[in-house]
Amino acid sequence: MIPKFHPAVFLGAVILLCTVWLWQRPPVSAIETVARRTPRPALVEPASIKLDTAILERYAGKYEGRGGFTVDLALKDGKLFAQSAGTIPSIPFELRATTETKFFLMGPVAPIGVDVEFDVARDGTVRGFAASTEYGLIEVKRVR
Repeated sequence: MIPKFHPAVFLGAVILLCTVWLWQRPPVSAIETVARRTPRPALVEPASIKLDTAILERYAGKYEGRGGFTVDLALKDGKLFAQSAGTIPSIPFELRATTETKFFLMGPVAPIGVDVEFDVARDGTVRGFAASTEYGLIEVKRVR
């Protein structure tokens, strides 16, 4: 005959064993844990090119993605800036060109690791863009 245990007794015994095991382990200092982590590599600013204002004006407008995510691209002083309406505080980030359709987002002092590629039709109209972030690809379509 197999003895039957109530599930609460079994789970209680497992929790007790795990607690004893963790208590018996030698402590590891927080400094050693932090020091063992590999640091994030510094982002190097890619070589950027200067595009004509007429080309940058094609990209200016409002773009909308999934979940109501919106991005406004505006041209100021011959530079293209991206600003998301849903973030607080809403900080404009400069878009710097690497080619005519590929850009990267520049933070206040360094690149922030977001690459942007515009979807341009053969006739030159901009349909949207895809932003490659550390969390994955974000695709947005042009609204106006």
